[in-house]
Amino acid sequence: MIDDDIAKLVERERTADLGRLEADIWRREAAFQARRHAMRRMAAWQGMVMLAAMIGSAGAGFAMSLPAADPRPAALMMPGERLAPSALLFGIHR
Repeated sequence: MIDDDIAKLVERERTADLGRLEADIWRREAAFQARRHAMRRMAAWQGMVMLAAMIGSAGAGFAMSLPAADPRPAALMMPGERLAPSALLFGIHR
């Protein structure tokens, strides 16, 4: 049984053409390098999109919080009323 497997391997190796092995290896390396370059470019674009989204989100949040920070005096019984999440989201109801 092992002799049959060894014979199959020997036959298979006789039919293999190794004349283009080096060219195939370099072609494969070039393909890997092209994929690596494309992935780096994609990661750079994704980083730029994330940065733009963060800056836009921070700007929108700042612009929406400006009206909530009006200079009205705080109530004596609730000193942090104007900074409560419900007041920041929906405004102070009086």
